[in-house]
Amino acid sequence: MTSTRKALIAAAVAVIFAMGLIYWQVKARRSGPVELSAEDMAMIAEDQPAQMRARLATDEAARKDFAQDVRRLLAVAEEAESHGVGNAPDMKRQLEFQKASVIAQYYFEKQGEKGGGDITDSEVDEYFKQPVNQHKFDQIIADAKSKDPQFASQEIPPEQMNMLKQRLGRIYIAEKKAIDQGLDKKPEVRLQMLLQHARVLAQKYAVDKLQEKMKASDEEVNAYLTAHPELDTDKKNREKAEEVLKRARAGEDFAKLAQEFSSDGTKDKGGDLGWFGHGQMVPAFEQAAYALKPGQISDVVQTQFGFHIIKLEERKTETKDGKTEEMIHARHILISDSGSNPFAPPQSSRERAKAAVEQEKAKKVLDDIVARSHVKVPDNYQVKPPEQQPQQSLPPGLGEPPPQGQEPPAPAPSPAKPAAKSAAKPTKQ
Repeated sequence: MTSTRKALIAAAVAVIFAMGLIYWQVKARRSGPVELSAEDMAMIAEDQPAQMRARLATDEAARKDFAQDVRRLLAVAEEAESHGVGNAPDMKRQLEFQKASVIAQYYFEKQGEKGGGDITDSEVDEYFKQPVNQHKFDQIIADAKSKDPQFASQEIPPEQMNMLKQRLGRIYIAEKKAIDQGLDKKPEVRLQMLLQHARVLAQKYAVDKLQEKMKASDEEVNAYLTAHPELDTDKKNREKAEEVLKRARAGEDFAKLAQEFSSDGTKDKGGDLGWFGHGQMVPAFEQAAYALKPGQISDVVQTQFGFHIIKLEERKTETKDGKTEEMIHARHILISDSGSNPFAPPQSSRERAKAAVEQEKAKKVLDDIVARSHVKVPDNYQVKPPEQQPQQSLPPGLGEPPPQGQEPPAPAPSPAKPAAKSAAKPTKQ
């Protein structure tokens, strides 16, 4: 079996188990609308990551925002349930498998170091000798294949199938043992199951029913840019690029112009991109660069990174792996938003306006659903801060580590070696 096939099967196995381990669900339908108490909200908040929990413990506004997010989630799930989203056969199977996985996970956690080691291979084999359990397994595999065409196209070797059975069998057997011990009745378990059940239904409903309502039309984006001209930086940056282009073509030193105006990491080198070949730059940049003659300067070229002015320095031909390739050496000046986050994917003014419009539409859709729902979530609740972890001090002279979550400074992305979303395609090794 090839390494590619093994990788695909391993990925599919991960998908199957992620379906169960990420989401939770409630076994029985609720008799009425969801109404959380202050104690419930505190329990939910204290289950968040330490940094989030610390903020919720000290920031009343953050607690209200968190409560609003929970309220929206439960309200969308309530509407989804009223539309029968959870009644489709594949959704029922997914929720049943998730329920087993969640309860089993609590059983494994309670086992601690044993980690469910009390469930033997022979116990799993006996479990699947029952036709109803084998049918359950076959349906899980079929559902996974229906969601992943690559997995569906692969023939699973017997040893991989046996591995799947052993893992799935342990989940179902652990579920039964957990229920026998009453783990599914624990308040924190039931509360978490409620939230994750809501998340599954809300996600499905959002994709099937709400997504179209939240999309921004071209007319809405145009209207937003008209109302917020400060966001239309593309126009301003293009005008600036045209002015710099005039100066470059008038004979000013290109490298000095790059040092003065360029906003990417090559500015200190006078915009020098070095040598590169086909496939190493985004298409628009590459096409413009290869169309130049040595010493020639391009028109303004727009890519997702901003507006480029390109100067071709040299051309040469190299032979690599028996193939001849033309390489070029170029400089460029990139005019873009200097205040943009170098770690975020680059966005045009129009893309930012579209995101803002869709955020506003999504908020209205969600708030309308909350307004007509019967969900009750308190804003006033208290959260205990996380326990402080002991910190190791650094040796003298090495300074203090940066605050948690703070990224080190980095240059803005260039078309050759961007820091975030790569403009350069990966080269074949």
